[in-house]
Amino acid sequence: MKIKFPISLKQILLFSFLIILVLGVSTALVSTLIRDDDRKKAEENNLAINERTAQTIQTQFENIKSNSYVFFQSYNYLRDDKEKSQLEDSFFRSNADILFVSTEDTGFLLNPDAVIHEKAAGNFINLHSGGLSTDYVNSSDIFGIPSLVLIFSYGFENDIKRAAVCIDVHFFCELMSTGSNNATMLADQNGTILINPDYDSQLKECSDAVKENIKTLLKNEKDSNTQNESGGIISAVNQISDNLFVITSVSEKSVYAVINRTTNRIILFSLAVFFMAIILIRIFSNNITNPIKELVGASAQIERGEFELDIKPHTHDEIGLLTSSFVQMGKGLAEREKLMTSFSKFTNKTIAQKAANGELTLGGENREVTIFFSDIRSFTAMSEKMQPKEVVEFLNEYMTKMVSCVNKTGGVVDKYIGDAVMAVWGAPESSGTPSEDALNAVTSALMMRVALYKYNLERKAKGLAPVRIGCGINTGTVVAGQIGSEERMEYTVIGDAVNLASRTEALNKPFATDILITENTYNLIKDKIITEQMPGVHVKGKADEIKMYAVINLSGRDRPDTLEEVRRIIGTTEPDLSKVDTDNEEKKYSIQA
Repeated sequence: MKIKFPISLKQILLFSFLIILVLGVSTALVSTLIRDDDRKKAEENNLAINERTAQTIQTQFENIKSNSYVFFQSYNYLRDDKEKSQLEDSFFRSNADILFVSTEDTGFLLNPDAVIHEKAAGNFINLHSGGLSTDYVNSSDIFGIPSLVLIFSYGFENDIKRAAVCIDVHFFCELMSTGSNNATMLADQNGTILINPDYDSQLKECSDAVKENIKTLLKNEKDSNTQNESGGIISAVNQISDNLFVITSVSEKSVYAVINRTTNRIILFSLAVFFMAIILIRIFSNNITNPIKELVGASAQIERGEFELDIKPHTHDEIGLLTSSFVQMGKGLAEREKLMTSFSKFTNKTIAQKAANGELTLGGENREVTIFFSDIRSFTAMSEKMQPKEVVEFLNEYMTKMVSCVNKTGGVVDKYIGDAVMAVWGAPESSGTPSEDALNAVTSALMMRVALYKYNLERKAKGLAPVRIGCGINTGTVVAGQIGSEERMEYTVIGDAVNLASRTEALNKPFATDILITENTYNLIKDKIITEQMPGVHVKGKADEIKMYAVINLSGRDRPDTLEEVRRIIGTTEPDLSKVDTDNEEKKYSIQA
């Protein structure tokens, strides 16, 4: 036998697979668990940073607006220019982050310490005078430093005025720059970024995923924050006053950086172990290659049914012991095969297998089965015209065709009684349910009808008389099991249901039918077969009338579809039941017309 894959290669592949599997599963398991833990911690930390930053930013904006509001109201009540100037100096000293303010009452007031040009600030005021579409304007590009202009209303109901306050957002940028992998920004409800600590990134708008979160928070009044992942970025969004949104993000790459480095080191270590294992396996595999090759060849012989093995152990280790065991196993299988082949000719193969496995013991059990009896009509007259050898040859040929039908439908031939055959469906093994067993028995009988019809054509061509049979089928509870002694047993079924099946078979002759079933069998499969009810029969030993049904065909098949057609096929004619001698067959039956 040609070996496509050497044993050494198989060993290398096997152990390599095991090594890779163990290391791979371990690495994946550890990596997954740590990744899940790291991700959970990263999400919790990101959300905590976001909430803390959002609260601080909102507080700062409220303080700026409150301080500015107090300043504008106070400025409006003062009439002395000197007092106004002192109030202005005090306000900018206390609010160093405010670059300038502008209202109708105060006009444009620039912080003396501001690093922006007054002209640029004036141009901004002129540019944004009138109706404004937003209360927050990112003025970083205009003034050249991170800055934000707040535009809000102040005053009373009948005297509402608009104010612009420009803030140096360096403090906010420092607040948002946590020093970790998290990045925080401030955006409005349209997704436009108002404060971005990474000013050099030129990031003007939020990502689409963050914009969707903003829209969700605007629609849902119950929630003020949310978090999701998109494009490898975990983003937490928190809504504060004036429809502003604090966005804190962290990339999955940075979250998994440590575990990725650890995983890569484990993979490199695994590869080193893998290559070392290949070298060691290759060195030691040559010592067992040849004996294993012999065993592989021996197993192929056994697979082909060649149980006589011509191999000898060459070593005194486990492989040598295995080789000796292989030889003994082959001898045992050869003996068992011979026994099974011989035994199966005398009993059913299923029973033979159970007997060989020691599963059959003396005793029985109650089972619901379908019993079948068939008998050749006028066999005694036929055999008288034949030599003993011819009788045996005829019966062997006939039985072979009939028993084949039983085997194909899952039945068990219980015994041969001269020219009669007794078979059982449902013991020792069932097809599933009593109705399935009953249908299989009827199907077997119909197959016998076809097989017998073809057999008679062959006999007719040889100038021989046709063979006619009768089949009786009954379903009922029997005792099934091994009957006999410890020295000799026979698996069979006994009970009243068996007797009724035998007597049912005998009724085919007066009814001129070939397949009769009892009411018990009929009720199980009546929707699957075509039958014709026969006159009621009083069977010896039975007080009630037994209904009999002549089987015509299985449901759904075209021909035959009447009992008259069946009788033409089997070569009988419709009898006159009123003239039937009911004393025949030891008065086993009486027909009720």
